[in-house]
Amino acid sequence: MNDDMAGKDEVLKFLEARQIPFSCEDHDPVLNMAESGTLTLSIVGARCKNLLLRDRKGHDFLVVTTAAKSLDLGELSETLGSKRLSFASADRLFELLGIRTGSLSPLALINDEAKRVRLVIDAELAGEETFLFHPLENDASVSLSRSSLDSFLRSIEHPADWLPLAAKKSA
Repeated sequence: MNDDMAGKDEVLKFLEARQIPFSCEDHDPVLNMAESGTLTLSIVGARCKNLLLRDRKGHDFLVVTTAAKSLDLGELSETLGSKRLSFASADRLFELLGIRTGSLSPLALINDEAKRVRLVIDAELAGEETFLFHPLENDASVSLSRSSLDSFLRSIEHPADWLPLAAKKSA
């Protein structure tokens, strides 16, 4: 982790200090949605896929969608008013948010003081009451209600754009 940025302990203390309700559970490290799907957790919430994308103009996007959805990057580019999206590198992830691959979630935006990353959440998740996110490390999960997520984002002054995101069409 980047020494200038918050880690798991700091983000959990941040939530506690602001009285933002959450539950946290430690577990074996997971690197992707397939591994995450094998976890048996006592906390509940929608498991979310988190992607850091970059366009050719250098704009960065943290896109949150359902665990099972494969996004159509072409249509997503249009939705975001962007050109040619690609996955950000592990180095870029670390530079922007101070975390390693497999640990991405909206909680990492605590480290985006310059507001360089635009948070886009799939409108398909709008009906969910609770979400599961990694707290900047992939060996734990945090359960946050929708209102707790909103409180967190307000407290770091990092709003979310809730947009309909298209899935890849089956061949």
